[in-house]
Amino acid sequence: MNVTVGIVGAGPAGLLAANLLTRAGIECAVFERLSEEAVRARTRAGLLEARTASLLERHGLGNGMRSKGTRCGACEFRRDGTRHVFDYAALVGIHHHVYPQQMLVGDLIDALRTAAGDLRFLCPVRDVRSGASPEIVLEEGAAVRCDFVLGCDGFHGVTRAALKGASCAGRDFGAEWLALLAESPPSSDHTIYGLHREGFAGHMLRSATVSRFYLQVEPDSRAEDWSDDRVWDLLRQRLRADGHAPAPGRILERSTLQLHSYVTEPMQNGAVFLAGDAAHIVTPAGGKGMNLALQDADALVCGLLDHYRSGDDRRLAEYSTTRLAAIWPMVEFSHWLLELLLARPGEGRFREGLREARLARLMAGGAFAHEFAVNFVGPPASGADASSPAAPPR
Repeated sequence: MNVTVGIVGAGPAGLLAANLLTRAGIECAVFERLSEEAVRARTRAGLLEARTASLLERHGLGNGMRSKGTRCGACEFRRDGTRHVFDYAALVGIHHHVYPQQMLVGDLIDALRTAAGDLRFLCPVRDVRSGASPEIVLEEGAAVRCDFVLGCDGFHGVTRAALKGASCAGRDFGAEWLALLAESPPSSDHTIYGLHREGFAGHMLRSATVSRFYLQVEPDSRAEDWSDDRVWDLLRQRLRADGHAPAPGRILERSTLQLHSYVTEPMQNGAVFLAGDAAHIVTPAGGKGMNLALQDADALVCGLLDHYRSGDDRRLAEYSTTRLAAIWPMVEFSHWLLELLLARPGEGRFREGLREARLARLMAGGAFAHEFAVNFVGPPASGADASSPAAPPR
């Protein structure tokens, strides 16, 4: 079995790449181990940077985001019962779009089907073999020979192991968040970060009736051990400020997140390339993961279009270098923000003094606040990021 471009994984990166390649007339196939229902149901990120929103619009894939999402231009820190609103849109003139990942994934699946793309659910990949003509080995034993393989199968996928000589460096923060999706309307127009001394709490916008919450818990906690009453008591305690507090509602999903970050270097080996979580894991602080994944896919497809249209392989050769130059600053930003958000009760007053100083520095305005705003909403696209709309190769 042969396919021009094989894509492992039907997450945001894999689906965006498949849409752009299919529209450009380049044969590709997506291999996904989960069912379509499971892929559509995965609830994770929801904050789209301005450059990511522009990317989707440029490729004609932003209709759902525009019609069903919302724009947000400020975030809010709550500390000692006081609200501190940080209006980043006023500083840099650009906004986020709030659009849940599962809704964007649904849009990308539907768009790929409309374009008659090849999308294979319940088709797990056992191995990826690198080389001049890389192969995707399916669980059933069949080998799919490709010109290129795009590994978009997450941190625990099989593609990363095919990058001979690549190294993966990272850090474990030794902390966990309980991640919740609940039928609870927003208690603010902004993303809320609760900087409580006993532990972080977050309230993330999703829709008019559903919210994402994060609650810092003890390491090795089990999601099922946290009762609804206990969860809501802690969320109200850590997020209450100036008379505002989240309204309890039915908890739809709960899981625990171990807080860590990893970056793989390089992100390519021969004709095998990594994108999204397969290449880098970023903490949830700042909502960078899905944005970096979509930007990876866009840059990678630009290189593939150059290859098939004109034989120019410069973008493909520079893919890893170019993307890592954008990824590392966002990893560093996410780490800085996480250090502000996380409580470390065992470190006492020293830790809390640092958190207070960091918040005061941010809210004081000036150059530091402007830099934070740019990084939070996403730095402007560089020339290398601004690809043209996909068109059939000549």
